Amino acid sequence: MIRKSIPHIFTLLNLFCGCVAVFLAFSHFFHAALLAVMLGIFFDFFDGFFARLLNVESALGVQLDSLADMITSGFVPGVVMYQLFVISGAKSVDFSYQYENFTLVFTLVPLALVGFLIPLGAAFRLARFNLIIEKVSFFRGVPTPAIALFIVALPLFIQHPLLMSIKGFILTPIALSIIIVLSVFFMNIHWKMIALKGFNRSNPWGIIFPVILLLISIVLFYILGLAALIIIIITYIVLSLLKNVFGV
Repeated sequence: MIRKSIPHIFTLLNLFCGCVAVFLAFSHFFHAALLAVMLGIFFDFFDGFFARLLNVESALGVQLDSLADMITSGFVPGVVMYQLFVISGAKSVDFSYQYENFTLVFTLVPLALVGFLIPLGAAFRLARFNLIIEKVSFFRGVPTPAIALFIVALPLFIQHPLLMSIKGFILTPIALSIIIVLSVFFMNIHWKMIALKGFNRSNPWGIIFPVILLLISIVLFYILGLAALIIIIITYIVLSLLKNVFGV
């Protein structure tokens, strides 16, 4: 019984990290939110790892995993994007409602609600992923954790001393909307994306692109720190497309 519960524990730890990251993102503690998401993704990797290692994979685990990912890799980036719209200066609207002795007053940024297209796109991808039976050595579309890292790292990217010059271009409602649309698109396309697993011995050339990605990531992390996640995810997408083009 304990052995069967180990993967579920890691999945719930992922969910817990996602809940913490939501609070941090709403409070504009973006660096801490990114760390919480990264920790959640770490737990997300090990729930599947231990499920396979202990031979306790189950339908319950699959569903629970997607529910946890929906928060950590779906809702959290949506909250971060909402807050970026607020920071960009998108117009806010004050609402008030009063009934007898009860009064409700709140402020909303209508345009920022576009950011929640990301969790909608993530929900669609995760639901579709749960229906896939065939096991392959690649991803169909960009995984939701990769998109989450990209979005949640945006505040660090635009605040980095070496990248301040592009802050004005990214931190606009139009640019943020484009990023949202592209994020949802790349999550749900059917293109084959690089997966750092399932190396095929019959095709040794297939390891080239993951190795290139790893080397580039090391250099970028050294120069930019966690802000490098933006460029790394873009590089990942480009290399995956090149891998499809060359059929490697």
